Amino acid sequence: MKKYILEWGDEFDLPGKPDPSKWNFDVGQKKWGNGELQYYTDGDNADVRDSQLVITGKIAPYLDAPYSSARLTTYERKLFQYGRIAVMAKIPAAQGTWPAIWMLPADKKAGVPWPRCGEIDIMEHVTSHFETIHVSLHTEKYNHMLRTQRTHFEPLPGVTQGFHEYAMDWTKEYIEFFIDGKSFQRYEKNAPGFTTDESGWPFDKPYYLILNLAIGGTWGGAIDPAQYPAELAIDYVRYYRIEE
Repeated sequence: MKKYILEWGDEFDLPGKPDPSKWNFDVGQKKWGNGELQYYTDGDNADVRDSQLVITGKIAPYLDAPYSSARLTTYERKLFQYGRIAVMAKIPAAQGTWPAIWMLPADKKAGVPWPRCGEIDIMEHVTSHFETIHVSLHTEKYNHMLRTQRTHFEPLPGVTQGFHEYAMDWTKEYIEFFIDGKSFQRYEKNAPGFTTDESGWPFDKPYYLILNLAIGGTWGGAIDPAQYPAELAIDYVRYYRIEE
């Protein structure tokens, strides 16, 4: 039977800016590989209030971009290798929003290119699939450019109407995804027909966590400015060591 031991997290109890000992910001309008239209600011679009981290997407010019938002990471603050990541979040309903809870490996910052480095998507949502949550694993051999990624769409009626816990259990043998404590998708490292070397399973190394709200882009789609500003609210982020 699994046992979860809490080792790190943020309950967002202190109002103001996110705790700089736990979070930093990816800044700029670099299209981020997906053609999104927002500029990720250095804290202007993220604050802690009412014991929640709130990331706000705004339809207003910011430097060279038509919109602004925020992308927080634990890079150079906290790296993870195996364990459970759990995030309680309320996602926006505004057309064109693309909230995500996901992970990239530390070696990407050292120059290992995507998708060879690997990527874990714990939660993505776009309004074109309004009552659906999306999870994926991207690798050199299995990724969306080749249309070979390990990916799953999970129906979740009323997803934008309240908070839900999005979680992942990550071990040496598998990665398993949960919503509100219920398992809905599991990927085995040694599943028949899949490569288990670095090209097919680059998930045996440290990763950092990313929280962001993108606007538009190749998957976010058309934007309705009348529905903004839009907020991605995070009630907590927790990391547990797993004992089995």
